[in-house]
Order: sequence, then C-alpha cells, then structure tokens
Amino acid sequence: MNKKGSTKVKKKRISQFEVKEPSELLLFLLTVIKDKTKSKIKSMLTHKQFMVGDKITTKYNYPLKKGDIVKVSWDDGFRELKYQGVKIVFEDEDILVVDKMAGMLSISAGKSKSPTVYKTMLHHVQLDNPIAALFVVHRLDKDASGLMVFAKNKNSQVAFQKDWDKSIAARKYLAVTQGTIEKDENTISNFLRENKALVMYITTNPKDAKNAITHYKVIKKNEFYSLVEVWQETERKNQARVHLKSIGHPIIGDKKYEATENPIGRMALHLKVLTFIHPTTKKEVSFETKVPDDFLKIFRSKYYQ
Repeated sequence: MNKKGSTKVKKKRISQFEVKEPSELLLFLLTVIKDKTKSKIKSMLTHKQFMVGDKITTKYNYPLKKGDIVKVSWDDGFRELKYQGVKIVFEDEDILVVDKMAGMLSISAGKSKSPTVYKTMLHHVQLDNPIAALFVVHRLDKDASGLMVFAKNKNSQVAFQKDWDKSIAARKYLAVTQGTIEKDENTISNFLRENKALVMYITTNPKDAKNAITHYKVIKKNEFYSLVEVWQETERKNQARVHLKSIGHPIIGDKKYEATENPIGRMALHLKVLTFIHPTTKKEVSFETKVPDDFLKIFRSKYYQ
C-alpha cells in the first residue's frame, strides 16, 4: 500500500498484432512472438491466452485472414464473459464497442436502479482494474438496439467530444415500418423542433429549429411492413423516427410517433453499422452487426405474407 492506504493495481499486459497475410494461428504466432518456444505458445493456447477479434481460440490451426487482429494476454487467460442485454463487439485500450439489446437503458435515468449498458460495461473494465473509468460517447434509445462505443480513458473521450460529428464516417440504422413503402429509395429533408412534451415534430419555420436530412432504402417489404436501411446527414433527436412517421410509415412499436402495431414486442430500430475515426490511431474503423432475428421473422412468417 502507498501512504494514503490505497493498493496499487497491476495492469494486465495485453498485446495485439495485425495479420498481414492469410495464415494459421500457430504459424503466425511463431513469427510475431520471437521469445517464446513452440511448446510455450501451445501451452498459452491451451490456457486461452489468445483472441482473434473478439473470440477466444485454443486451436493452433485457426485460419487467419488479412486484417484480423490477434490479441495476447501475457499473464493469464482471457475470460469468456457474457452479459445480459449487451454483447462486446470490440475492445482495446482506448475504446469499447458493444451491441445493445432492445429494452436496456444506455445510462441511468435519474435515480433508476435498473441495469444499464454503462453500468454493465463499467463492471467489465473494472474486473481487471478496479479504478478503471468508462466514458459515454453517444446513446441509443432504451427500446432501440445496436452498436454503441465508449471511451476507456480521458484522452479518448476528449478526442471523441472534440470531433464527434467529423469522426463519424457512417452510421446506418435498420428499421421495420408499418405499411408498404412505395418509393424504394428517397431523401427526407426538413426542420425539426421539440415541443414541451419532449416530442420532436416537423416545422416549416426554421427559427429555433434544426435542419434534418435522412436517406432511406427499402431492403424487404410485404403487404404489411417494410424493412429499410436508414442513414442520416444530420443527427437530431429521434430523427429517423420522426421522418419515417412523416411519410406515413412509423416504425413498428414506436408509440411515441404514432405506431399502432407492434408484432415483435419492441420498437424495430437497430443501429447496424458504425464507422468512425479511432481516437488514438486516427485510422477509420468499422463495425457491423447482423440483421436482428425478430426483424426478419416478420418477413418469414406466413401470417404476414
């Protein structure tokens, strides 16, 4: 202990290596880890000390492709951690990217004791370092699902806050709307304002309002619903929700914006693709999730065909 009575926390030693050409894992490790014997590396594999991307692997012949990131835990094995309502997609020393499930708050609302993505991920980073911090970069609505990024240190937080709009290269949502959208592609542009009930609405008066531009493309549709990909030139509160409602096709489950149907028991809005400039490396990184199964079941179900 130091003079103030606090215990110094030993930082877990982790390295990562980028794969430059296709290879098997053991062969790759032998080329990048020069001071370990083949038998030692095999022992480390057995003890789960290697990850490819976000997956722990113990297979010496695991196939690597160009661009894969191999992580090494020098002191002990990686833990296979699963958390209710949130899945870790990517993590390094500066950022944490997760896939949030619908129904979970991003951060606490008032004095709520409900689980949140922030609380869950703060617990995660403090497993290795009890004094570790985590900083919120952006949020998703409770009823929405999809990708979120957190900063793991003050420098990353400041970098994100300083250039968040410029850092984001792409942010694509998926939504299921009521009704069959006739135009398969379109752009919606107008001004948005928030009323006293905290509901966003479209106005023709630009005073005290913000310009909002949304693009959409229909991916699937049937007689009752449409699956659309949505991307925005601007990021206004509830922007996609307001704009889809404005063309007569609110997102299913979105009562706030006049949806009357909810066949999957939640609001069908999902942040599928998140591309941004890494706050430390300054390189573009991109993350993508699969289409939520409950979205697809609407178009597979005979009831809706």
